[in-house]
Amino acid sequence: MAEIGKDCHITLAHPAVNNGEPVGFLLDEEENEHGALVSVQRETDSNGQTRVRLFFDVLLAERLVNPDGSAHAASREEMYAALNAYLRQTSGVAVACSAGVFANVGALGYSAAEMHYPRLTVVACQLNNAGPYFAAVAQSVYDNAVWDGVLAWDAAVWR
Repeated sequence: MAEIGKDCHITLAHPAVNNGEPVGFLLDEEENEHGALVSVQRETDSNGQTRVRLFFDVLLAERLVNPDGSAHAASREEMYAALNAYLRQTSGVAVACSAGVFANVGALGYSAAEMHYPRLTVVACQLNNAGPYFAAVAQSVYDNAVWDGVLAWDAAVWR
């Protein structure tokens, strides 16, 4: 299982991809003095509806180095195929990063720009909320949010 901060910077998960198990991706750290970046843009319209857009740049290459210094296991081709599987989903994608999990986003409208270099591909991704916006929640809260009769409504998150 992918672990943020160890073998990836973010994970993407969707029931129709990788049997629902999260897939970890590495982000570009070179351009930012603070490390890997997931940017969140919120927009609220006059009806009070909130649109959220998540932006992040995924690195795809051979011999990438994980955040813990180990060699990244997936190949450029494997990561590209996995990312494209998520970019075909218009809803139900969960993006986990250092801020928590953003649930029910999808590739609606503009979703990616690909820059293919000889030894590296950088995919600038944009995922949008696919329904009501829910702020990021801690990974542990998200993982325990499958309704089992234990969580109270005020402690539950949309899943």
